[in-house]
Amino acid sequence: MAKIRDAKGRREDQSPSGYSRLFGNIELGNLMSRVQGAVISAGTELERLILERCQRISDFDNFVTDLDNRSPGIFVATKKQIKNSEVVDTKFEPDLLAFDLVHRSCYVIEVKDGDQFDTKKSEGERTTLHSFVDDVASFLPFTFKIFMCSFNAPSKDAIYQGLKRKFPLEELMTGRELCDLLRINYDEIRETRKRDQKDNIVYFVDQLKNIQEIVKRWGKN
Repeated sequence: MAKIRDAKGRREDQSPSGYSRLFGNIELGNLMSRVQGAVISAGTELERLILERCQRISDFDNFVTDLDNRSPGIFVATKKQIKNSEVVDTKFEPDLLAFDLVHRSCYVIEVKDGDQFDTKKSEGERTTLHSFVDDVASFLPFTFKIFMCSFNAPSKDAIYQGLKRKFPLEELMTGRELCDLLRINYDEIRETRKRDQKDNIVYFVDQLKNIQEIVKRWGKN
């Protein structure tokens, strides 16, 4: 999990954050802004942990134009590789593509750390995934399946409700299902992310103890 102490948050020379206005305390507002920054960074960290463990494609354009000389397996391309490709032409960039060469299937996957989205964002995510497939289907000789993965959700139904029922169940995927597809260890990733939780609690409480308004009201202990 990302560390709060490493998050930047809002700089002191910027206008007060919404958190500062909420609490009426700039120091507390800045701390909460760093918490928010850490939460956002956690999503980037999750994507990195997944990609470090799966079978990556080194040269995307060469891979998709020379499929007959590939060994069986699940091969993964990143958002950046899609953006830089000269073979596919699209403005849409899902988080990752997973290619199953045995069945000639391409899994178009968006990976989220959380599982709660407003209606408009949920609709937009699904439109983006389908638009990507519409753009590239004529370039790539695969059957396509799109998935929204909520890595920490306990079930597809939980994701379904969190996405305001804008994705059908067959387009949803839990983190464990994603890891099974990519042949990586779901539990190991979860344990790796837990290592920073204790540090986050200690750091957060220590920072609270340094805010004079809180000290005056409740004391350092």
